[in-house]
Amino acid sequence: MNQSRKMKAILYSIMVVVIWFFLFGIRLIGYFSAISDQGLRATECGTQGCTDAVFIASIVWTWSFFIVFPLILPVALIIYFHLRKS
Repeated sequence: MNQSRKMKAILYSIMVVVIWFFLFGIRLIGYFSAISDQGLRATECGTQGCTDAVFIASIVWTWSFFIVFPLILPVALIIYFHLRKS
């Protein structure tokens, strides 16, 4: 019983990662390409530039929108809810 619970958690986690990759991961490839071409500050702030606070807030928002909420949070919830009954 415990083995099947772990297997379900792994399969659901793999599904989340695959869905995340097609919805967000491909966009992140373009984001990292823009960072490579222009630099992080120019990619986040654009041609007008921005203050340090806006720059940091923009980085936090971008990473939370692309990685934390759609990938890390669902995988953590899957692991927590599938393995807490063991």
